[in-house]
Amino acid sequence: MIQDNDILVKNLTKLYILVLLKSKNSVTEYYIIRGIEADVGKATSTIYVYNFLKKLKSEGYVEDVQNPKSKQAGGYHLTSSGSKFVDRIFSRFDNFIEVTIQSKLKIFASCGVKLYIDYYIETIGGKEMVFCCKHCAKAYKKAHHEI
Repeated sequence: MIQDNDILVKNLTKLYILVLLKSKNSVTEYYIIRGIEADVGKATSTIYVYNFLKKLKSEGYVEDVQNPKSKQAGGYHLTSSGSKFVDRIFSRFDNFIEVTIQSKLKIFASCGVKLYIDYYIETIGGKEMVFCCKHCAKAYKKAHHEI
């Protein structure tokens, strides 16, 4: 449900900034900009990031974190209302994220565990099967008399 004071998040850059704010105790503008470049593969302007953080701050969703070793701000972190705001935004993206991740999940043949990345594939009895590692594949083959 959209609340009157909610900031619209209509692009990947803003969503990524919210992900960083939610996942870290505090983040700096520099950290955000470098993260966007590395993880999203796109450059963004300092002004764009600053303006979004400024808007989040004006709504009471983030606040400055002071760096005890410097007079400069140490970054930003979510307030309790900011954390609730981010949770509302994330809930709007739940279906999108679920479909995206579900299409890439692999279910392990031996135990039924699901993994998004870093799985091991082996062909057993002419059928391609997914395991968490080669040791589980070996254990599966042993249990099913394939060795």
